[in-house]
Amino acid sequence: MAYLDEIQLKEMGFKSVGENVKISDKASFYGCDNISIGNNVRIDDFCVFSAGEGGIDIHDYII
Repeated sequence: MAYLDEIQLKEMGFKSVGENVKISDKASFYGCDNISIGNNVRIDDFCVFSAGEGGIDIHDYII
């Protein structure tokens, strides 16, 4: 499985991204400006996140 690098994560425009974040290049995100990702998070292939106005907060240590 290939993970996005730090530059790719920044380019996606997340509200915030913590340290040690691994996101598969096959995961899908919509409304990235309303998504916050904590520390030590891993998101694998085929996960889909769609954030509306309320946003999505992915806290620390989520796999």
